[in-house]
Amino acid sequence: MVLATTLSLLALQADLPRRGALGAQFAQLSDEAITAANLEPGTSGIVVTGVVPGLTAEKAGLKPSDVITKINDRPAKAQGLGEWVRTIPAGSEMTFTVIRDRKPMTLKHRLVERPRDPGNANYTVTYSSVDTTCGRMRTIITTPKKPGKYPAILFIQGFSPVSYDFTLEGSKGDVTSLDGPILYHFASSNFVLMRVEKPGVGDSEGGPFANLDFKSEIDIYRQAMKQMIDMTLVDKRNVFIFGHSMGGSFGPMIANEFPVRGLAVYGTAGRTWFEYLMDTIRYQGLVAGQSFEGADEEARIGAKVMSQVMLLKKSPEEVKKSSPELAQFVDAYFPGGLFNGKTLEFWRQLNEINFATYWAKCGSHVLAVRGASDFVTYDADHKLIADIINSVNPGYGKFEVLPNSDHLFHNFATEKESMAKFQFGQCNPAFGKLVTDWIETVKVR
Repeated sequence: MVLATTLSLLALQADLPRRGALGAQFAQLSDEAITAANLEPGTSGIVVTGVVPGLTAEKAGLKPSDVITKINDRPAKAQGLGEWVRTIPAGSEMTFTVIRDRKPMTLKHRLVERPRDPGNANYTVTYSSVDTTCGRMRTIITTPKKPGKYPAILFIQGFSPVSYDFTLEGSKGDVTSLDGPILYHFASSNFVLMRVEKPGVGDSEGGPFANLDFKSEIDIYRQAMKQMIDMTLVDKRNVFIFGHSMGGSFGPMIANEFPVRGLAVYGTAGRTWFEYLMDTIRYQGLVAGQSFEGADEEARIGAKVMSQVMLLKKSPEEVKKSSPELAQFVDAYFPGGLFNGKTLEFWRQLNEINFATYWAKCGSHVLAVRGASDFVTYDADHKLIADIINSVNPGYGKFEVLPNSDHLFHNFATEKESMAKFQFGQCNPAFGKLVTDWIETVKVR
């Protein structure tokens, strides 16, 4: 068994190149900063605001307050910097043209590989990849060190281009390690756990992320699931999916293609996308302090705009031309022709899917959880999911509300508090235990 497990992990070793990391935070050089640093008027560049120990910036000698005017003879600009660095192989020499204390200098160091999750005494972390219609995607697989057969969890993240390539142990669940403490709980509870990166994120090929449509994204999770269940140490009778936010929409579709024992979804939608979107336009305004009259008017305007773009599939420009009185609202909803940073095709495809059909046919046990302080999603959607499951397989669906947990698992007590301090709370890890306790009641023994 030890040999079989070892061979299984060796077969997963990645051939996808590892990206490098500058390891610093930057801000665009402002006129005020130029004056404060006594620089020549019109100087362009970026200011170092923070340095991560052990990565390229620190090893090159960069310090906070340094002004970088060029990187590898390329004018330094904050916008697009991350995308450009992704094109440079790890190990390549990086040259920084810097002004420090009004003195010019040149600093150099090779581009350091992004740090990997090293695992710990209880589990091993393997970096691999899968071939998809979007290109090769990075998979990060956590496996118990003790030989045996283990239940497995495929994690499907939300729609944002967030990298989950970080060290689980010690993660805080902040903007740099969303879901981290939850995933660490699973990795530490004798599960095989798979994370998969999206196109144009981390080491993954493809992108830009904004152009990824819903139907293409499905293949990422399909291929990740194939890789996970083919592992020798996975107990194929006990395969689970954890879908967070938009991941809860992909979850039942994948469960219709593979034998999945259970799905745990958190902060997701169960109705048509248009229904959910209309609730969001009204409700989030109310949480933010808008009057009932104001929220009603905004819902009416939102319905006029969204119905034309999402249902009738008119372009924002066509809507502005036919309904000029809506122009300012169209521009506000669809900056640059995108909605929430994604092309309209993604959202239109999403709206066309009858998710009730997928939930009804998945045949899986389902735990649908909403955080009590999650102002992004609603009890109605999660209860609906459980009701659909129970209409086909009585007792298979369960709906829960988790106290002191918002959309990002942060421990705010109310929706209003979460909205005011979104992304700045501390993680409430209770969802992890809720899921593992539920799995104990539904898994095959």
